[in-house]
Amino acid sequence: MMDYESGHNNREPAVNRLFAAVIATYLLVMGLLMLFPVLGISVRLPVVLGLISGELTLLVPTVVYVLATRTKLSSVSEKWRLPVAVIPLLIVMAYCILPFISLVNLASMLIGGENAAAGLAVPMQKLPLWVSLLCVSVLPGVLEEFIFRGLIYSRYRERRAWGAVFTSALLFGLMHMNLNQLCYAFVMGVFFCLLYEGTGSLLASVLVHAVYNGNSVIMMYLTDLDALLEAAGSESADSLQQMLGSGTAEASVLMLGLAVIALLGLAAAGGLYVAIVKLCGRQKQVLLLFGRHAMKKRRALESGNMTSGKLWGPFLWVGVTLAVLAIFCDFLFW
Repeated sequence: MMDYESGHNNREPAVNRLFAAVIATYLLVMGLLMLFPVLGISVRLPVVLGLISGELTLLVPTVVYVLATRTKLSSVSEKWRLPVAVIPLLIVMAYCILPFISLVNLASMLIGGENAAAGLAVPMQKLPLWVSLLCVSVLPGVLEEFIFRGLIYSRYRERRAWGAVFTSALLFGLMHMNLNQLCYAFVMGVFFCLLYEGTGSLLASVLVHAVYNGNSVIMMYLTDLDALLEAAGSESADSLQQMLGSGTAEASVLMLGLAVIALLGLAAAGGLYVAIVKLCGRQKQVLLLFGRHAMKKRRALESGNMTSGKLWGPFLWVGVTLAVLAIFCDFLFW
């Protein structure tokens, strides 16, 4: 799993250029869309294209990177299959962790002001359910996991253990370009990296990512649109801030109840994770994450394919800085 960059670990990983390019492409597209009305140009994207526009900004620099580096599919996942028995366990595990992610989402709404995904409700309900699932669940699950776990994390884990997990999760959160999604996407990013280690397959995180997004899509279709928009909008967030900030007994009970459910879900997910790891025969790889000298032992286990090296460098700092500035501007003006 060595490529042209792995022999130069005194330099930052070449995949950092991909992240910087993704952020720059996103900002360029958003800038053009904001400039068009000023120039008197009316742009109305088809509903489907509007839903996948964010993924398209990821796709273009990713294709360029893959072609430029001649990346092979064998280098982004240790294996491309999962034991059949693991698939239902992954789905149940996803729902066990969902309460914790919802709690993080709620907390971020108190800071960020609104649910950033609420704007998808209107265009999605204009389409058949299967089209929305394809655009919002399947496509992001495949593409985002290919980029952030397949390309980025798989390179980072050759140099660092937990540094690779948290840095790739941070980049995954920053890619969403708003505070609300940054918070819970970071948590999801850590979870997806652990799935990669526990199964050795990118397919595990692709499946769970698609399940999370698909669950949100289905809930939007099952919920009255007007009520959904009101519940997800900034007015609801203000009411939530007032209620939770008032210190009332109801607010305390609500947060305590959510926290208890989230903790129980995490405990259940932990048990399922152990079962998944055993079914995939990945006990040694996962245990190395929690032991001392993880990278040294991992190099011995994986035939020396891994060497120490830094993750951060100029390209990553540029990408992170641009993303943070965009999130800050979004927080201030929207």
